[in-house]
Amino acid sequence: MFAFVAPAPAQEAPAPASGRARPAPVDAARMLQQADALRALAGNLGVSEGRLKDEAAAQFRDVQSETPIAAPIWTPVPRERVDGSPGDIDAMLQTADQRFADYRNRFKTDPPPDVVYSAKMAAALREQKRESFDKTGLMPDAEMGVFRYGKASLEGGVIALNQKLRLIATRVGQAFSFATLVHEATHARDREAGRLDPQHEIDAEINAFRVEYLWLVTMDPDGMKLIVLRSSLKLWLDSHPLDSVTAQSIGYLDHLIDIWSTGGDKDKLRALVQKLGYEDDPDRPAPAPTAPAPARA
Repeated sequence: MFAFVAPAPAQEAPAPASGRARPAPVDAARMLQQADALRALAGNLGVSEGRLKDEAAAQFRDVQSETPIAAPIWTPVPRERVDGSPGDIDAMLQTADQRFADYRNRFKTDPPPDVVYSAKMAAALREQKRESFDKTGLMPDAEMGVFRYGKASLEGGVIALNQKLRLIATRVGQAFSFATLVHEATHARDREAGRLDPQHEIDAEINAFRVEYLWLVTMDPDGMKLIVLRSSLKLWLDSHPLDSVTAQSIGYLDHLIDIWSTGGDKDKLRALVQKLGYEDDPDRPAPAPTAPAPARA
């Protein structure tokens, strides 16, 4: 919860029923005047340090015993619904549908088409049994998802999600976990459209991160859920430093914050993609028939 305190005009504090005098009220206008006067003294080289300290002490001496004259307006901060459930692809897809409905209800318009199309692709791949959590155990810790496709066809390909994302979802929820799934589904869309190949890796990643950004602003329009969840997990980790799942979850949210911070701007997305180490490879030879399929993370 955050509170915005609006200053109100000074007034006399009524005496309590017991007859005992209440502390004098804080006059916000007076405090501002005193602050301005103190600032002026601080800028005057002729004022000694001792006097400056005395004036500062005098300004705040009685504040703790005074009664603020203010009307706090409590504004609830949106928090992501996290129930501790492990990551589940079907639950992610159901959550995406609900968040799209929430967006339409709130803004009276449809979500960005590109993120809806990628979500539909993710649902289609799931129905075709081309989407699952990785069973090899060989995915790098930092790679939460991958789209693997064959070299000879624009159709086909599978999405694998890192098993670690199942654990991370217990901390961040299904909706934030869906960010990875919609990223990989965008790769699948681009592959079928002929836009995904080793020679244009940077452009493919820019587009996938752009759609991932669109998902974040659809499910969390003002970004507060992302910030509040990250802060809450950090407080928990400070008290439980051996909780490796929470530490990984904070790293995952930091990555989403990096995506959010681009604002969907193509140049900023390109800088992020290059920072993550992606690069085009115009000279990469076609893989041998027995080689593993190319991958996009």
